[in-house]
Amino acid sequence: MAVIKIDPLDTLFFRDGRPFTMGEDDWAVSVFPPSPGVIYGALRSLYFSYHTEELSLAQTDADPTVSLRITAMYWLMGPPGSQYPYFPLPLDLVRRKNSRQEPDRYYRLELRSLNDVATGFSLPWVLGSGEEVENGDNCLVSKETLADYLAGNRDTFFAKEMKQYLYEESRIGIGRNTTTRAAEEHRLYRIKMHRLKEMSLAVEYEGLTLPGEGFLRLGGEGRVARYTHLSGDKEVLLAPVTGRYFKLYLATPAFFAAGWRPGWLNPDGAGAYGPLKIRLLTAAVGRPLYIGGFDIKEKRPKPMRRAAPPGSVYYCEILQGSMAEVVKAFHGRCIAEYRQKEGFGLAFVGKLDQKNLSTLASGGGDINAGDHYRRHLNVGKLSPGTSQYRRGLPVP
Repeated sequence: MAVIKIDPLDTLFFRDGRPFTMGEDDWAVSVFPPSPGVIYGALRSLYFSYHTEELSLAQTDADPTVSLRITAMYWLMGPPGSQYPYFPLPLDLVRRKNSRQEPDRYYRLELRSLNDVATGFSLPWVLGSGEEVENGDNCLVSKETLADYLAGNRDTFFAKEMKQYLYEESRIGIGRNTTTRAAEEHRLYRIKMHRLKEMSLAVEYEGLTLPGEGFLRLGGEGRVARYTHLSGDKEVLLAPVTGRYFKLYLATPAFFAAGWRPGWLNPDGAGAYGPLKIRLLTAAVGRPLYIGGFDIKEKRPKPMRRAAPPGSVYYCEILQGSMAEVVKAFHGRCIAEYRQKEGFGLAFVGKLDQKNLSTLASGGGDINAGDHYRRHLNVGKLSPGTSQYRRGLPVP
């Protein structure tokens, strides 16, 4: 297992899932952060840049990079020499809407029972709040904060918005004739680039041997980034050891066969994962990410798929099995059902806080008129053929 730190030396551009045709469109949208698939491709390209004689073996049975697996991704924030690991903010943590005094303070949503509520929603619980709340936009929490969250500790949490560590820069370009290299009419376009400040990407990987340090190309236009290997122990987040209920937190986007939920779970939330039998109680899932890519061998785009975004959280109950088996199956593992070895679906197991555990034990926490439910927290959002709101649920 190795950990590589990537520091871009220039602005970066990562395309979103929308098509862009030069001459028909004049604005190419850039997204940040990049998907794990982008980093996976960059590491493979880095290997072949040092072994050009093996390039013809790419995407064949003899591909020397076939064993490459990304096992973790996280951000390192802060000035050089004192950077600290950060992870995506769990989506069941929210802040008070329009709060100017405490914009970085986040609170847990609370479980509410759907007993006696007329609804087509198939899960028995929802997450709500007694006041108007909102999610942060691309927020990160420190490793220590995430560890407290997974341990079910603390009532409030602090997060940082990623935009505080990014500069946005617009660039203008023009298409050229491939033969004469002269500029062509009606081919002017603009792109939005991102420049990082006091922020690096850490990638834990296995199955490939790379030089200790050097340079690699990253993102659109192949911008240069410097990489170094980190020494010391890998980043470890502890998991609960006992109990019947747990949270499943996604640190990277995840492709699931059933859209927003894992394919091994039935629509009613029950399902089996190996010897485990698990019931999904509810979830906090954000807007889907549309992620594709480009197949170099076939010279065509990869299929576009919807992914559950990083920070998504699933509240689960163990029906058969133990917490030790849950931790072994999910904690620190990539559980996506497509492109798993690229680092999609990195999951961590957490413990429910005492208040929500008490609510489950009593079966209480029924919905009342003062509860609010955020639009993008509705788990039906990613479920094919379902509406955003369900009849009977309070609307902010």
